[in-house]
Amino acid sequence: MISLTKFDMLSDYLNFQFDVQGKPIKGFCMRIQDDFHETYAVIVDGYHSFCVWTDSSSTWRISKNASVEPTVLQRIIAELSISKQGSLV
Repeated sequence: MISLTKFDMLSDYLNFQFDVQGKPIKGFCMRIQDDFHETYAVIVDGYHSFCVWTDSSSTWRISKNASVEPTVLQRIIAELSISKQGSLV
C-alpha cells in the first residue's frame, strides 16, 4: 500500500507511507535549497534523518549517514522520482 500526500502550499514537500517486507515505513521528504544539486532532506519514523540528491548526471546520491535498509531507500527514491515528474519540483 502506498499513500502519498502533497500540499499545494508547499510543493517541495512529500509525505509518504508504504510497507516494505511487512514493515510500515512512514515519513516525509522536503526539498532544501542547494545551488549545486537537487537535494531533499528525508525524515523516516524510527531512523536518523539523511539527505538524497541528484548529481550533474541525474544519478541519485545518498548521504553517508543514511542508515535505512537498501529496499527502503530504493522505495523512497522511486517515490521522489515519480513525484518529480508531478508537482514536487
